[in-house]
Amino acid sequence: DMRWKSLRIIVEVVVVAYLWCGIAAVEGTRICSNGGVWRPSPGMPWLWQIGSIPSTSDIDASIAQVVDLDMFGTPQTLIDYVHSKGKAMICYIDTSYEPGRPDSSSFPEAVKGLGIDGWSGQYWVDIRSSEVRKIMSDRVKIAAAKGCDAIEWDDVDAYANNNGFNLKYEDQLNFNIFLSEITHTAGMSVGLKNDLDQVLDLVNYYDWALNEQCFQYSECSVLSSFINQGKAVFGTEYQGNSATFCPKQNTQHFSWLKSTLDLDGSGVTQCCSYQSPPCAHVSFSCISSPTTSGSSPSVTSSPSTSPPVTSAPVTSTPTPRPTPTPTPTPTPTPTP
Repeated sequence: DMRWKSLRIIVEVVVVAYLWCGIAAVEGTRICSNGGVWRPSPGMPWLWQIGSIPSTSDIDASIAQVVDLDMFGTPQTLIDYVHSKGKAMICYIDTSYEPGRPDSSSFPEAVKGLGIDGWSGQYWVDIRSSEVRKIMSDRVKIAAAKGCDAIEWDDVDAYANNNGFNLKYEDQLNFNIFLSEITHTAGMSVGLKNDLDQVLDLVNYYDWALNEQCFQYSECSVLSSFINQGKAVFGTEYQGNSATFCPKQNTQHFSWLKSTLDLDGSGVTQCCSYQSPPCAHVSFSCISSPTTSGSSPSVTSSPSTSPPVTSAPVTSTPTPRPTPTPTPTPTPTPTP
């Protein structure tokens, strides 16, 4: 019967459209709604909390324009909430093997190297392996679907550690460029974390930098190469007097914190609170295409939708801690 055939076709079209819209609804939106790639500007206040998941009230209370959270542990509802408050979302992803991740079983035993000092159950991996690169590519797809604006790749200096594979400088450089390319292809910006010895080789491939304790170890100068290209430098100190290092980091236009090694949101001092006016917000920049060869992409700025800053946050001074790079563990859903 032609009527039933027509009705069936209509139903199928409706079902397909529903499923397609459902998939689109699951995918998070990004801060650059015009389809561009968000590039953080120097001096943007930020929140780095990869050791736990903040509540929505924590997001409301934070002066930060940029929120950096664990990609696997952060629920879609919180990422959407961050965007609803006019804040950009950086998603943390580790390149090493971590137990307890949804895809931990995807790592073949052959690609696991030596353990990472200070982090039980975590191992360096063979970054030359196609299996490892496939896992990282799959993680990028998850980040893109969740609406992450950028990715913070961790442990991108395996070659400089006792990794078990005798990895070379060139191996790491090749892998880090690969991470940049897959992140850009998915429409997100990418940050270079630590790995200071390779900054000059990678600054044209990365959109911003993230560093731990460069002030303590007198290693900050090389990061100015990012600032010189209009790219943000985020970072933190775990030790020292914030009244000493914050004004110096502010002078360099770094977005700096003092925090605890746990990175759970406690004991945080925003270095921008030492400025006048404190923690002034910066316009968001959306670029048409990320830089991979040293050329400058076209940039459009959109005003921040965050509320204006009228006072500096109240902070407490954390206790100095040892200094390995923190690795998050799966965390509970935030309380609205």
